[in-house]
Amino acid sequence: MARPRPHFLTEFSRITPQIFIGTNMCCSLHFTKLLKLGVTADISLEEKRAEKPENMKVFLWIPTKDHTAPSQEQLDAGVRTLSSVVENGMKAYVHCKHGHGRAPTLVAAYFIATKQVRPAEAVEMVKKGRPEIHLRASQMRALERYARHTRKHKRA
Repeated sequence: MARPRPHFLTEFSRITPQIFIGTNMCCSLHFTKLLKLGVTADISLEEKRAEKPENMKVFLWIPTKDHTAPSQEQLDAGVRTLSSVVENGMKAYVHCKHGHGRAPTLVAAYFIATKQVRPAEAVEMVKKGRPEIHLRASQMRALERYARHTRKHKRA
């Protein structure tokens, strides 16, 4: 029988070579590991304001209530920031309370915008790196709206 993985091993997950998703409850050990992995951008979807972590070149706070979706404007801002980070060869840590809903929603929106995939495909791309995610219906609806918005602006 396989041994269960200790919970701390899933505090953050690599989604792409440049994008990590995780919890805001990362202890200093995890933060040190993220720095060693080259993470220099922090995108927080925590409801309450967090201080900019030391050693981060980019910090974006997108205040989003737990169990809800970021607004369309917040998704736009997050996707623009994440795109800039990736285009500049940097690595980003995207996080919320547990790294299961809000942060994966933003990264899925990034895939919708940059890979031109449908919302369900974008969520599956995130799940490959972080299987424990579970977006709520409101978060999936926000991704559907974001996909329509993105397609409309691509045609314009």
